[in-house]
Amino acid sequence: MMIFKKAMPRRSFLKGAGTTVALPFLDAMVPALAATGGTGQRPFRIGYVYLPTGRIMEEWIPAKTGSDYLLTRTLQPFAPHREDMLVLSGLDVVAGKGPHSGPAASYMTGITPDKGTNTVGISVDQIIAKQLGKETTLASMELGVDPQEWAGGAVDGLPGYYTSTISWRTENTPLPRQVNPRNVFERLFGDTDTLDPVALKRRMESKSSILDSVGSGVERLMASVGTTDKYKLEEYFDAVRDIERGIQVTEEKSLDLDSDMMRPAGIPNLYEDHVNLMFDMMVLAYQTDMTRIISFMLGHEGSDRNYLELGAKDGHHSLTHHKGRQEAIDLVKKIDLHQSNLLSRFISKMKATDDGDGSLLDNTIIVAGGAHSDGNLHLHTDVPTLVFGAREKNLKGGRHIRYKGDPVSNLHLKVMEMAEVSSEEYLSEKSDATGILEGLTA
Repeated sequence: MMIFKKAMPRRSFLKGAGTTVALPFLDAMVPALAATGGTGQRPFRIGYVYLPTGRIMEEWIPAKTGSDYLLTRTLQPFAPHREDMLVLSGLDVVAGKGPHSGPAASYMTGITPDKGTNTVGISVDQIIAKQLGKETTLASMELGVDPQEWAGGAVDGLPGYYTSTISWRTENTPLPRQVNPRNVFERLFGDTDTLDPVALKRRMESKSSILDSVGSGVERLMASVGTTDKYKLEEYFDAVRDIERGIQVTEEKSLDLDSDMMRPAGIPNLYEDHVNLMFDMMVLAYQTDMTRIISFMLGHEGSDRNYLELGAKDGHHSLTHHKGRQEAIDLVKKIDLHQSNLLSRFISKMKATDDGDGSLLDNTIIVAGGAHSDGNLHLHTDVPTLVFGAREKNLKGGRHIRYKGDPVSNLHLKVMEMAEVSSEEYLSEKSDATGILEGLTA
């Protein structure tokens, strides 16, 4: 490690034409000569990953509680992360009313939608973003994979957007999902938080990398840091290039898969490719402190996406209404397992990313869950819920905890407590929250 009389700023950038590349946390950002020998305070990040359209719950919930539970089939991909994961059962979306729109709108707001005024409440991610977002370039990111138009028209007496977002900036301002990987990439590495169409067009036509425009800065930086930081930077720049290549391949050609849903240009045909690109950019966004709060929907609530690569010709939502048909149930199990594998890959990347004294996952809480348990019956009780990471906040993983109908909103209150933000705005008289969820920390 190099010894610096003056540490690099925690938020450091390389700038080029139409490009701003934020840097990950480096040893050179630590006051190496500080008498305490400390490594500096790490930002705490929050992520919500939404699992749409329910699960086959007998393949999800472990039979036993405590630390000696057995992983179920759909949780098996998380075996490498067992000690970093809490399985929570017995949580309900109490405020959720109706088959799909109501539970989805209530999942992060804790409030039943008012069909007369089309209002809900402010979602937990946006309350956190209001208080932490001032410290980052992007206050929050709202990601998805299903285009907005797939939500269709009114559902359950509410506008279609009630199923295509879980984030609400105000009680009547839903936040749309960003689903195009190129647009997300440009938000992270463009010169501002808005897209620069001129720079984007130039870069796409030349097929150049955003790193090309900061090449001289990269060389100077690599010459000024120690061996450990060189390794971190090489890994980081390789990750940026890999994402860029993935986006460029998608833009140049699409996989020849039959589908009854047209995808906008730039969006991968394969669900796996699309989700992985988004997850990889989430890692970069956290790693560079571009934002500390991200919500990512793995599909609209009630999504009828086809998973042809899994042999599922019927849409996801249609399959969940299996009415006991074993063939449909088996296909839903495949979809559930597929999404678990993709989420596990993301958790692996978070664990493998250095963040000073620990990993990126140690300083991040990831809540993965949805507003439905049994999609066939539209149940929004005992909903699937996993919590990962946050070791630096004393989250004690390796356990299955069973609650007795506590609202999911109580978990959100715990997340806000761990993020050290006020929950006063969340606790309106309409909220279904009853108190901070207990039992998560040591």
